[in-house]
Amino acid sequence: MSRHLSRVLDDIGVIQDMTDLRRHIHLLNETLGTFFSKLKGYNETYYIVGSQSEGTTTIGMDSDTDFMYILNNYLVVFDWAEWEKDKIILLAIKDNTTPPQLCYLQRLRRDVPLKMDQPVNPTDEVDEEGRVLVSNKWMEDELWEIGKHLGPMISHGPSKSFSDEVDFVHAFPCASMPAECEFLFRRPRLGHFPKAETLERVRRCPTFLVPQGHPFSEHKHLQWRISTSLWERFLVFDFTAEQQHVYVLLKMIRKSFIKPVVGDNLSTFHMKTAVLFTIESCQPGIWRRDNIIACAVNCLNTLLRWIRMGKCPHFTTDGVNLFDGKLDKRKLHILKDVITQIKSHNMWCIYQIQMDMLGFHLLPDIRILDDRRHSNQLKILREILFWIPQVMSYTMSVLMCASRQQDIYEAVHGIIGHLQLLHSIHNSGSSLECEAASLLLPCLYGSLASTLASCYIARQLPVPQFVINLYELSFTSDLMSTKLKYASMLYCNDQCAAAAQVLTHCEGLLGPDVHHYCSCYDRPHTHTDQSDAHLEAGLDGNIKELLKSHSTLCVRFSIHEMCCVSEHLQYEMFRTMTHEDQQLRHGGNVWMDQVMIDCVPFLHYLQYLVYRQLDQPVRKMTALQKLEDYVGQPEGIGGHTDTAAHVLAHCRELENQPDAAFDLYQQSVQFYPRNNIANWHLVRLLQ
Repeated sequence: MSRHLSRVLDDIGVIQDMTDLRRHIHLLNETLGTFFSKLKGYNETYYIVGSQSEGTTTIGMDSDTDFMYILNNYLVVFDWAEWEKDKIILLAIKDNTTPPQLCYLQRLRRDVPLKMDQPVNPTDEVDEEGRVLVSNKWMEDELWEIGKHLGPMISHGPSKSFSDEVDFVHAFPCASMPAECEFLFRRPRLGHFPKAETLERVRRCPTFLVPQGHPFSEHKHLQWRISTSLWERFLVFDFTAEQQHVYVLLKMIRKSFIKPVVGDNLSTFHMKTAVLFTIESCQPGIWRRDNIIACAVNCLNTLLRWIRMGKCPHFTTDGVNLFDGKLDKRKLHILKDVITQIKSHNMWCIYQIQMDMLGFHLLPDIRILDDRRHSNQLKILREILFWIPQVMSYTMSVLMCASRQQDIYEAVHGIIGHLQLLHSIHNSGSSLECEAASLLLPCLYGSLASTLASCYIARQLPVPQFVINLYELSFTSDLMSTKLKYASMLYCNDQCAAAAQVLTHCEGLLGPDVHHYCSCYDRPHTHTDQSDAHLEAGLDGNIKELLKSHSTLCVRFSIHEMCCVSEHLQYEMFRTMTHEDQQLRHGGNVWMDQVMIDCVPFLHYLQYLVYRQLDQPVRKMTALQKLEDYVGQPEGIGGHTDTAAHVLAHCRELENQPDAAFDLYQQSVQFYPRNNIANWHLVRLLQ
């Protein structure tokens, strides 16, 4: 049974190459997030922690994504000797009544190593000794302002979220390792796990404080918890394939049979802890594909032993009881019965697991064919890949939005500064940082090229060769978005014959293995009828190649690129026209101050304009029909459907068909009543 179970787990994606791919994409994503912070001038480091970056989840498990933002302007010290000038220093303090793993944070002055005597934040509190203590509620108001459009804020331990898909937690970095965490390095163990090199790597890893207090403490709003999330990540990275199988199986068992009884009071973290201690205490020879069930039983026995004791230790931090505030005696008794039942009859219950159809595929006459395994791998890649273009797109939107408040010289200088920073990282950073930089650099080159070209066109000067060279450096951002920006510049510069050649080349790049991504908030992210053919190129982990040869991103123009886009599309930068429009805007809508259009409709729109200018009526009408077919797809289209309708309406106006144009603008307003330039076009046509 164990061998068959291992094969089924392989087939649903718990296999080393897919685990490695999950880890790589999420680590790349968090690196891009950190770059975003640096480019904006923030001093933050982003991490994706938990099952997604550990690669210990499945599609059916529907795990959320946990983001941890490290606020590097702050520094938590455990001794006055660790004080540093010009940083926001927080002194960790505790007394005999402070629960393990928790502390209070006292504000210190930035100029001299003395305590502060006045609150800095409205949530700060001054205790009876005159110490200014930081509340763990200090970020909630800011988070609420950022995400209130998404709905009510939900708390999961230290993290906050507005959906079941993503959790956010802000954390302070520690200047040194907390004393409680020395426990991991000094306690006796067999020696095979964790490996010596892993322990050394963990020792160099930072620790953090996250906003969470003890549930039974009267001062829980002032308490902060030690987090060793990065330590745990490296420990899980050390799992063998068989140990990963056991861990994922236990997570499935928890969600299928334990969660319905005690909810999340027994969490995935409890299961992870049981697996870690079991691996550490058992001989490595037991972890075999033909012994998966027995290994899972060993882990459940570890958990049962803790339940009988009423205490679950923490793997990395001394003195902690992970059952505190989660499971009382009554729930522990219920849990003991549930786990005992799960263990009975050689874990026969796993045949009842519906998640990922695990139980069904374990039946004797059922086999998952190789094509099913391959299909599952493509599903996994589709699920996790979207984060990459989303972070890239959001980064560019925010940077371009910031430049809106600058004059052209400041904007160009800002882009050059971003390029210099990324080149420095690309040349001297880690392989992961180098890969992340290589994804953003072409996007910035495209923005710089278009900004400079717009300046020359505005002054009626020829666009010099060095700007053309910058465009060429941008062509690897994705399959064609920056190529279309180049074609648009050529059209606006009265080089229609050259633009036609570029557009013909772009159209030839389209095919069934091309995927169109839109990562803009409040717009459908992908086209409903697209296949997964493009994902084949990403199974080897080469994300750069997948984007360059098989993916298209939204085409964007900032206000400083105005002369490189048609006059009709320039209006899209001013879609926010009323106070009511502005009230509906939020942080995720920064793209609304730019021209944003998907590649395919922009391609056909440019073809129409170019062939009209070249007086080639047959090609012009062919392009118009393709644009019409695109907008009118019965199964719907993703991305910027409103902008696609607007460019088609413009073509209808140029064909002297104002009624058809009016209908298209009206349809656009029906989908998006606010922050839609179609409202202005409708008034214009009525005049």
